[in-house]
Order: sequence, then C-alpha cells, then structure tokens
Amino acid sequence: MARTKWLKIRVTDQEIADIKKRTGSRDMSNYVRKLVLDQPIAPPEPKHKKIVHSADPELVRAINRIGININQIAKQTNTGQEVGNAVLIALLDLQTTLDKALASSMPHDR
Repeated sequence: MARTKWLKIRVTDQEIADIKKRTGSRDMSNYVRKLVLDQPIAPPEPKHKKIVHSADPELVRAINRIGININQIAKQTNTGQEVGNAVLIALLDLQTTLDKALASSMPHDR
C-alpha cells in the first residue's frame, strides 16, 4: 500500500540530533514508523466526572445581587473617592448575608 500521507512534528535541534544518532544508517521514516507503530499504548485514563451540584435559583439571584453591589462599591473605591462608614457597613452586611446564604446551601456532611 502506498504511503501518501505526511506526518509532520516539531523537534528541537538537540532532539533531531538524537534521532539521527539513534537512526544511524537506517531510513529515518522506516525507523520512526516502526518505533511508533510497534509500541504498545496504554489506554487513556478515564476522565473524572465533574460533580455538578444543583443550586436554588433564588439563592443564585441573591448572590448575583450581592455581587452587583460589591462591584458598584469597588468601582466607587477605584475612582479614588473616600469610602465612608456607610459603605463599610454595607460591605459587612453583604458579607454576613453571603455567609448565611452559603452556609444554608452547603450540605452538612462536609
């Protein structure tokens, strides 16, 4: 059967020198083909399935609202404006709300 397809690979100067040294006077194509095709290949390890936990849609919306509030506070802070006590209190409230929401959504066996 005629071999009509090319297989191109990239190698470093050192790698090509090593391959030529190992090949010696043999034809490089035959050498590499035999080397690759005659080696047993272990089957790939099975991929671990990603565990997806269901989330309460209302919890997701609540966390989204908290994230929007945090982004607004971050934007104000990044403009160089002074952060007042009201903003700091709002951040603490957001953190408390988020902590409670996450605690209620987590399984108790962890």
